[in-house]
Amino acid sequence: MINEKKDTGCSYLTRDCPKCGTVNTNSPPLAYSWKQWKLKSCSLCGFVYLENPPGYEALVSEFAWERNHGDRSIRMKQEFPLTYNFSRVWKKFRRWLIRKPNKLAKRINLYFPPGPVVDIGCGVGDYLAGLPELYQPFGIEISEDLARQASERLSDRGGKVFSTSAIEGLSEIKKESMSGIIMRSFLEHEREPLILLGGAWSALSPGGAAIIKVPNYASLNRRLMGNRWCGFRFPGHVNYFTPESLREMVESVGFQIEKFSIIDHFYLSDNMWMVARKRNKI
Repeated sequence: MINEKKDTGCSYLTRDCPKCGTVNTNSPPLAYSWKQWKLKSCSLCGFVYLENPPGYEALVSEFAWERNHGDRSIRMKQEFPLTYNFSRVWKKFRRWLIRKPNKLAKRINLYFPPGPVVDIGCGVGDYLAGLPELYQPFGIEISEDLARQASERLSDRGGKVFSTSAIEGLSEIKKESMSGIIMRSFLEHEREPLILLGGAWSALSPGGAAIIKVPNYASLNRRLMGNRWCGFRFPGHVNYFTPESLREMVESVGFQIEKFSIIDHFYLSDNMWMVARKRNKI
């Protein structure tokens, strides 16, 4: 259950466990909580989530991604200056030393059949614009400004950008019409992840696939870094997945896990990658 309230003109929610529905109102917040943002660990299933995320209206305005993306950097600089400065130097050195492969492009080429592809949380549409011609790009973006930029960028590809929440956007897409769905760094932001996953399953054509990337709450780095862990972003990240909880949620709406090996959720990595397939009709 999700209850909504207004506080100083902003819309906030109080929600039960988004995985199993357990009410955890009386459970104490985790030590990882920050300011007014309350992280809870479900007393029944153990899923970790933000109990009081902002509503969709606040995500469009006060907590819009393009306005608050740098908030974690500001917090780290103020609260953990040594860690912040070391991290900046290390990232520059690592990018110079190691050229990372494009994991998303590789998975799209391997697992998406030709046809329409929708990117949930598409931003300005930069990635969609670079898709091969065998894919027709569609996007969903809650930020009106980013959605406008994405529409302009994709105007010559015959696609469409829905300027709304992810769940509403998927409901506007014809059922079983998409060959692929991209949820790269998005599911951790969605206050109703099971409904979103169900909408993704409905929008996919049989044989289509979804690519999911989320932070790995079970990573060793989170245990070592504590409150400094890069996956803690308030109030944008509202769900904190482990390999087990991600698998259980995805399978519960009907998906078949296509690729989710130990390499895809390695315990030293801060992120997880999953490919989930909608079975062909028999």
